[in-house]
This record gives sequence, structure tokens and C-alpha cells, in this order.
Amino acid sequence: MNLSWYCARFGRHGTLGRLVHLGQCSAPSPFREFRKSSYIYDKDVESGKIEPSYYSLFPQTLKSGAPPNGPFAVDVRKLRREFLKLQSKTHPDLARTEEDKSQYESASSQLNKAYSTLASPLSRALYLLESVGMGIEEDAGREMPQDPELLMEVYELLEEIENCQSEEQAADLSSSIESRIRRTEKEVEESFDAQDLAMAKKSTVTLKYWVNIREALKEWEPGKPFRMVH
Repeated sequence: MNLSWYCARFGRHGTLGRLVHLGQCSAPSPFREFRKSSYIYDKDVESGKIEPSYYSLFPQTLKSGAPPNGPFAVDVRKLRREFLKLQSKTHPDLARTEEDKSQYESASSQLNKAYSTLASPLSRALYLLESVGMGIEEDAGREMPQDPELLMEVYELLEEIENCQSEEQAADLSSSIESRIRRTEKEVEESFDAQDLAMAKKSTVTLKYWVNIREALKEWEPGKPFRMVH
């Protein structure tokens, strides 16, 4: 198999290009840059642009990079196809030595984390906000909100869930929550695309509330006390 395209495409990012060509690229220390995964940004040496490193792992799907260069919305089906293709190049069974196997496992884990982060609108928004120093506290979405309007909406929804008595009522509530999630995801998308990071952060906090309530509702049983997911 001719893998030169991957080397040329990914090598400048210091990530998968060197990884999938272990022993086949002239670039030394194929995993040196991958160990910098704690860094939020990677520098594209050729263009001089700064992009979140997770975006640089999927150049076919995310050609324009992260907002504001590219849109917030992601074609998840296309992203998954590219992820699976790349994943096949990082399987530990491809390693030639035990040392290489450990590096393949580390790189494969990083690829999985990047995919799961970018595939979800909530985790993608959290990642982007963190990358620009506007990270959201871990407890956001679990404690009662400070915004009066959101507080009232959350309180009323929690009260409806507490009073839920049947599977049919639970299904109706689930549908209502999904509507809130879709609506708020759109608000998050529009905020990032408009480069309004303050609104993006506010909408992301709201989205986190709805997602946490949805997850908690999955554990609902008649007569069982309702608790938010922690």
C-alpha cells in the first residue's frame, strides 16, 4: 500500500502522518509531537495558522479547521469515516516492537479522544472554549443556574420529571428535552460562527444542563427519586 499521501498530508502537523508511517517516513522520532497532546494548539508550519490540535487530525473532514476559519457544525458521518480510516493505521498490532506498540496505543487513544470530542456538539463547544481560555467549570450544568430565565425553565422541567408517573409521560418529557437540546445546539453553532464567544459560552452552559437532565432521565423509574447526573 502506498502511504506517501498520508505522510505528506499529516507530517507537517507532527501527529498521525508520522504515526502511521513509523519506519516509512524520513521524519525522525515519529511520536515526539504526539506526546504534546496536552497542548491545546498545534502550529501549522506552512500556513502560520494556529488551530486546535484535534481539528488537525481530520484534514479531509475539517479542511478549514476550527472556528472562525471553519464552521462550528461538523459532518459527523464523514468525520466517522475518516476516523475509522485513520484508526486502522494506528492499531497496536501494526507495531514492530514493544516500544512502538506503546506509542501506537497512546496515539490511538488520542485519536479516539479527538473523534469523540469533535463528534458531539457539547464536547466540541467545551473544547473550543477551553482552547481560548474560556473553559466552563466542571460543575456547570449540575448546580442550579444563576440566570433567572434559565433557572425557571430548569426548575419547571425538574418538577415535571419529579411528578412523572408513567412511561408515556417520561417519553413526552424526553421529547421535550431533545427539542431543547436541538434548539440550544443551534444557538451554540450560530454563536461560534458569529465569533460571539460570550454568547457561545452562555449557550454551552445551557446545553450542558439539558444534556445532563437527558442523561438523568434515562435512569428514571416510577417512584424513584430523580437526581441530576454527576
